[in-house]
Amino acid sequence: MSNNNVLGAALSIIDKHIHLNHKEIARKIYAETNYCDQDYNKFIAVITSGELTLREYIRKRRLFFAASELVNSPDKAIVDVSLEYGYSGQTAFARAIKREFGKTPVEIRKSKESLPDVRKVLENHLANKSRLDSIIAKLDGDNLSNTDWHYFDDFIHATDELGFDTATCCLISELSEKLSIPFAHLIEQCFEMAIQYAENKDEEISEIIDVMSELQIDSQDELDDLCQHYDCKWYDLTFVMVKMYQLGINSEDELDRIWKYYDCKWMMGDPYPITRKMVQDYHQKHK
Repeated sequence: MSNNNVLGAALSIIDKHIHLNHKEIARKIYAETNYCDQDYNKFIAVITSGELTLREYIRKRRLFFAASELVNSPDKAIVDVSLEYGYSGQTAFARAIKREFGKTPVEIRKSKESLPDVRKVLENHLANKSRLDSIIAKLDGDNLSNTDWHYFDDFIHATDELGFDTATCCLISELSEKLSIPFAHLIEQCFEMAIQYAENKDEEISEIIDVMSELQIDSQDELDDLCQHYDCKWYDLTFVMVKMYQLGINSEDELDRIWKYYDCKWMMGDPYPITRKMVQDYHQKHK
């Protein structure tokens, strides 16, 4: 496969398997292009000035497909679209769509306006053959320590979008001399660490947002208060814990008594039948 086609091939593979999860798509890409997801993380981050990684690209592309389906299949239920594209429920899907496009699924379906397509952003870089060849040559190297200084200087010049400014590069250069580590190797490791950190941070933020959406937590402040109240981490919270806190209920036993007192019926997805006013009235009557 030629250098010019390696990115285009990966993008086509992603589109073909867009309903699969990230790991499965990465395996498909490796099987057909012989480059792993770490290679493409580096590749995409460089040519997009550090704005994208492979995981972020797949997430954006999946949302583009889902939003397009909202418009092209107006009779298809939004919840069905959300499940088809790997979201746990309609609420989490709506939050992701709103964050990506600035509109709710319903608004997108009604407006029928064209949506920003992240693939076109990457395809624009395919025209810059010299830059692509430089990056791919770097990926093809047998060993980072074998990279010659002239090429590495050219690489850094051509890809200042790595995110390292001149001052940072100077500091890394000084550190490489003190540690007797080749500058090319050290700055490459710093770049990979930065990418990994960004991936982990983005993934955790995405997971927190999904949890907040699923548990009906309204804000980061409320999430912090809940974690402090129960002395737990955000991933330990449950729907029952959140509702008890929001409604001022002191224990699960008290929650059960309130349910029985009002003879509540409820199905997941419906508005929660117990309100703060009902809890306050119950407390007044059972002092």
